[in-house]
Amino acid sequence: MTDIENALARLRALPVDPRLNAIDAAVLDGLNQQLAGDRSSGRLFVTAAAVALVTGILGSSFPGEPATAATTAFPFGAPAALAPSTLLAGVQ
Repeated sequence: MTDIENALARLRALPVDPRLNAIDAAVLDGLNQQLAGDRSSGRLFVTAAAVALVTGILGSSFPGEPATAATTAFPFGAPAALAPSTLLAGVQ
């Protein structure tokens, strides 16, 4: 553990790199250049939103077939012959 503490003490004693004074401006300039050069993602998002909106409006304007109630008592088909409810119903 003392090796780490010695290394940190030596690092603390080193002079500060003079390039660190300009790092904030360099980072912000890089971000501005990246944002200014990359406008295609915004256009792509607007296009996708417009397509989704038009698809939703067109899809809701065409009526579907009306809903009807199930005509059988078993909405998922006839009960199986060996289902527990069928076997228990036969016992009297």
